[in-house]
Amino acid sequence: MKKSFSRYLAISFTCLVIIACSSDPETIITERITQQGITMPKGFEIEKLYSPGEHNQGSWVSVTKDDKGRLYASDQYGNIYRVTLPNVENKQDSVQVKKLNVTIGMAQGLLWHNKNLYALVNAHPDNELKIHSGFYKITDANDDDDFDTVSMLRSFDGDGEHGPHNIVLAPDGKSLYLVLGNHTDIPEDIESTIPKNWGEDNLLPVIKDPSGHANDRKAPGGWVVKTDFEGKDWTILSVGLRNTYDIAFNHDGELFAFDSDMEYDMGMPWYRPIRLCHLTSGSDFGWRTGTGKFAPEYPDNLPGIANLGQGSPTGLLQGNGLKFPAYYQKGLYLFDWSYGTMYFANLTPKGSSYTAEVTEFLSGVPLPLTNGIVGNDGALYFLTGGRRLESALYKVTYTGTRSNEMQKLSENTSGKNKRILRKKIEAFQIKKDATQIDFLVENLSDEDRYIRYASRVALENQDVNIWKYKVARGDNTLRKIAVAIAIAHQGQNNDRIMALKTLLEMDWEILNETEKTDFLRAVELLIIRTEEKMDLSLSTSIKDKLLPFYLKESHLVNKQLCALFSYLDVPEILEPTIYKMENDTITSNLKSIYLSGDISKRSDQYGKDVENMLKNMPNQQNISYAKSLSEIKTGWTKALRERYFRWYNRALKKSGGKQYSNFIKAIQRKALDNVIVDERAYFESLSTESMSQQANLMKDVKMPVGPGKNYAVSDVEKAYKANKQNADFKSGENLFRASLCVSCHSVKGVGGNSGPELTQLGTRFSIKDMAEAIIHPSKAVSDRYRNTIYHLNNGNSITGRLINETENEIEISVNAFSPDITSKINKKDILKKEIASQSAMPTGLINGLNEKELSDLMAFLIAGGDKSNKVYN
Repeated sequence: MKKSFSRYLAISFTCLVIIACSSDPETIITERITQQGITMPKGFEIEKLYSPGEHNQGSWVSVTKDDKGRLYASDQYGNIYRVTLPNVENKQDSVQVKKLNVTIGMAQGLLWHNKNLYALVNAHPDNELKIHSGFYKITDANDDDDFDTVSMLRSFDGDGEHGPHNIVLAPDGKSLYLVLGNHTDIPEDIESTIPKNWGEDNLLPVIKDPSGHANDRKAPGGWVVKTDFEGKDWTILSVGLRNTYDIAFNHDGELFAFDSDMEYDMGMPWYRPIRLCHLTSGSDFGWRTGTGKFAPEYPDNLPGIANLGQGSPTGLLQGNGLKFPAYYQKGLYLFDWSYGTMYFANLTPKGSSYTAEVTEFLSGVPLPLTNGIVGNDGALYFLTGGRRLESALYKVTYTGTRSNEMQKLSENTSGKNKRILRKKIEAFQIKKDATQIDFLVENLSDEDRYIRYASRVALENQDVNIWKYKVARGDNTLRKIAVAIAIAHQGQNNDRIMALKTLLEMDWEILNETEKTDFLRAVELLIIRTEEKMDLSLSTSIKDKLLPFYLKESHLVNKQLCALFSYLDVPEILEPTIYKMENDTITSNLKSIYLSGDISKRSDQYGKDVENMLKNMPNQQNISYAKSLSEIKTGWTKALRERYFRWYNRALKKSGGKQYSNFIKAIQRKALDNVIVDERAYFESLSTESMSQQANLMKDVKMPVGPGKNYAVSDVEKAYKANKQNADFKSGENLFRASLCVSCHSVKGVGGNSGPELTQLGTRFSIKDMAEAIIHPSKAVSDRYRNTIYHLNNGNSITGRLINETENEIEISVNAFSPDITSKINKKDILKKEIASQSAMPTGLINGLNEKELSDLMAFLIAGGDKSNKVYN
């Protein structure tokens, strides 16, 4: 769960088709109502059942139910609780909550099965319960309806917001599936359907996140694993996720995940939105740190089946068992924590996978959704909370006029034969069988991408010496390319050279779009994985074969060609590419991705803001070209360099995610490495005009009048309640600067980036939550903003955030107010390192404000810097 950018993008990144309501009961309900500040389809009712915070029971993030319909919920940083729901027949009128009397908690995953409670614990090393991250089984040994025994089935090396997450039961009830974030190490003894020689697999050097986030994390990213009920046998099923929090099976028995984006990358060519992914066996979704993420079109990973823009995915829930209209029983419910939105995904088979129609089910402000469960009564129960925010348990029922008879869901016959074929292929991802190699190779050219992918992974798990020569046999293009990719992963250097020569014999002009993309990716992988320097004749062959087609292909193919020629140091591409960057500045395609036509009508608060922001969006294609050209060392003239570095000036004036400008500057610095030292200052100066845009943040700021005081949380709540009717936007905007918030935080793109972006603060934080975060900043610090303490051999220590790492040293940012102030440490001088418990944000920043000034500041934060917000009306 993480801070985010704007709720409208979470709706608009994919085309959300809304079907008109008709007499057919299986259509979506388009008319919407609002109850208790939560908007949902007409006919549904919502009830807030319980508030854990009012009983000092923490902030709940996970939930499951037992055979009696009782719920179990866990505080993110504390205990597990049993929740007995109201029973109308027995005149029970309140929720009953009891803490489990065992030392276990901090479970981001809970599952009840066969009288046992399973917990996937995500524990900070210094937690109060003194337990370790891992997979636990909680039992009632004496059968007195009270748990008394806790057994760790496996420990995991991972914690925090990208650590171990949730658990689900397999559809056949015979195994469990666990999902773990990309900061959780994969144990070496775990078996895998995906060959474990995974690599970063980027042809050009990766530029890591300038903020330091996930810079030390390597392939394969987040992962999903299957195990038995005693945690003895383990098999990895899927990798390459970023930070999926929850997984769920649909009624066909297929597994899905709701994966997170990296909002800092907004506007960049490597940005990947939050997305619904179909987790087939052996799947890889291509997460890599920094700029290294795989394009979804690459054949060595799979795409999402629905992109939802920007947000913070949490829960994922199958609708089976709900007493809702039929349409709402057959799909998946997707929870977005940042923007308080629950989506509904209606799945339609397509080949051996699916397409998804995604619509908004319910939303509220604030409504930080965490997880949900289908109750025994057919109602939808869901939790809000996380990061110590105010937490609640809600119940959603349907009382409208449509039938809510529970459907008996059976496997969808559409696409069934394709799914059967894919599963037959997937069986050989674990089992070696030389007699099936021809069967696997045959299916490398299937029209279904998921079958092609499963076949290649299964082939890679067979003996490479049996199938490697098939790359030179037959005339099917996709089959040859897929075998070449498999050889890149599993072959020896001489095998890779043989495969590369085979590919270069193909006729480029007859290849279709998919074949060209796959061809270039195969060439990249063969080059990357070959452990010897490429023979000059091969380099010349690639250049001679492909250069005539450069900039005459699709955007994706042109990007791949640019990277390939930059790697090969082909100076002939400099002038035409720079000309393209200078003249092809249209971002209409980008706008169509980020903004659907009716967004203004859907969101009064955000619609106009996003339209204004998109007027200043960068051209992603040109950023990709600039990054590739930064690697070319030969062929530059002074005139070409001047044109190239002036492009950075234009790029830095555009808008994007929080690290947009820092990524652009990092690419520029890489390009400057290829300029002789005496000329670097000159070329750097060509792009510095826009770098001073943030320098005047404190200009004309009026200091607070005061007098202030040492505020408590209750004081803030009381002051805001008394003054909110007369909130002053201009005063709040000024105080955002005067209180130094602007040094570390940004609102609507204005401000620093060493702390969370605050534009959407009001969508998930109440006044109480905001006051807690300001007055007690160290109480709940996101992993992304935690400092590390580096203890040195000489007895000194340095505290800061890692922003860059080389083989011999690290570079850390040591001042939150001035993140450009860095310190370099030689790795051999580090004795040990530990996560700092204190936030980089100091206490007392609001203590100089009087109550009216404080209220103006809080209103400005709630409004997200929007003077037309209802806070001011």
